[in-house]
Amino acid sequence: MYPGDRIHVIFRLGKDFDKAHADGARNISYYLSVTPSGKEKNPHFVDEVAEIFGKDEHLIVGCNTGFRSRLATKDLLDAGFKNVRNLKGGYQSFLQSENQQPAAHQQ
Repeated sequence: MYPGDRIHVIFRLGKDFDKAHADGARNISYYLSVTPSGKEKNPHFVDEVAEIFGKDEHLIVGCNTGFRSRLATKDLLDAGFKNVRNLKGGYQSFLQSENQQPAAHQQ
């Protein structure tokens, strides 16, 4: 996608990341919790991303289906990150389109 540049994939909830993720992905939670009574957004999401990645790095933001990552992508763009893209269709779409195998969580 971006020849010569490093690409990072960011997922949302730790429990989902622990089940499976793209090889080489980094996990930064967009939501702290999701319950039937509501969602608790991580108030430090943008700051946590900024601690790891520069605003000029190429980032691909993904979740399971692409909905939450679309929100996270907007937040990052609004915060001044310049090269952020949403993984359309999320991790499930990535697996189907690339015939990818999930990477196991490594401690």
